[in-house]
Amino acid sequence: MPAASLRIHGGSPPPCCHDFSAPANPLGPPAWLGELLEECMARRVHLRYPSPGLEELREAIAWFHRADPRMIVVVNGAAEALAVLPLLLHAERLVVVEPGFGDHGVQAPAMGLGLARVVMERGGEGFTIDEARVLEAAEEGSVVVLSRPSNPTGYLAPADLLADLARRLAERGSWLVVDEAFIDLSPGAEPLEPGPGLVVVRSLTKTFASPGLRLGYIYAEEWLARKLDGARQPWPVGGLEACVYPRLLHDPRSRDYVARGRELAALESRRLARRLAEMGLRVYPSRAPFLLLGHPWLPHPAMQEALTAQGVYVRDASSFHGLGPGYSRVSIRTPGENDVLLRAFERALEGG
Repeated sequence: MPAASLRIHGGSPPPCCHDFSAPANPLGPPAWLGELLEECMARRVHLRYPSPGLEELREAIAWFHRADPRMIVVVNGAAEALAVLPLLLHAERLVVVEPGFGDHGVQAPAMGLGLARVVMERGGEGFTIDEARVLEAAEEGSVVVLSRPSNPTGYLAPADLLADLARRLAERGSWLVVDEAFIDLSPGAEPLEPGPGLVVVRSLTKTFASPGLRLGYIYAEEWLARKLDGARQPWPVGGLEACVYPRLLHDPRSRDYVARGRELAALESRRLARRLAEMGLRVYPSRAPFLLLGHPWLPHPAMQEALTAQGVYVRDASSFHGLGPGYSRVSIRTPGENDVLLRAFERALEGG
């Protein structure tokens, strides 16, 4: 079976359906993004290689996220960073906190790495990380990977817990890699700062709801960022991304756009969680622009069939390691779109 066939992601709905499978800023792409794309195409950037150093792009990311540009390594989306970091950090073993985003089951064997999975604890208040179990699984030379907020659970691991975990991993020659792809859209969340044993991965494609304009970055201590930057390919993004994103990040409207998207996600998440719980679904607490739903009496394929009949497509969360067949993940959209989702679930559950 080809490896690609094992990779399941959101964002590929059938033509009939409203797509609630791929989370991003619920406002959709900024209205002025089209103008920036036209401007960059008019400059014919697609006919030239971008600058190998990507200095303008790196400086723009640093300005927008108030980071040190010397600690930033530009990559082609957070997914690429998660794929290459185990190799660049010379891992012998990959430890994945599950359920979580990533193709680790495909990638670890392809890289010749051992693979251990640590499933989060599940209680009345949702999911939590057991630091002791992670440390038990992480032998010397391990890279531990987790997401914050967690995808698909929405759990936001406390910064002090992760700082302590990274410190203890570093003492045994291991690393903690934290995927903060949704941190810009997580209300009240403080982004992590890299340090000994801790590498952070972020995405701007989710922030600006533009998954086709791939951009992410690795945020690491300066000495490590310099080393990682020397090992990456010369052109991790194309000329279009290298032209558009600096203009988008420096646009005075962009910070407000992200803040409004984060606020909308929080408001709509609470509304959806309340309404979906009233329908009998198990709704897990979330600090992300998506909700994990449990419906143990109805496996996801049957749930999706019922939702498709109502013109709605959601993410099959049963494909995440550690979750059973009765789980779905829904993305937070605009109030009007979310009303479509609620009506679809009402009718699907009435029929089920």
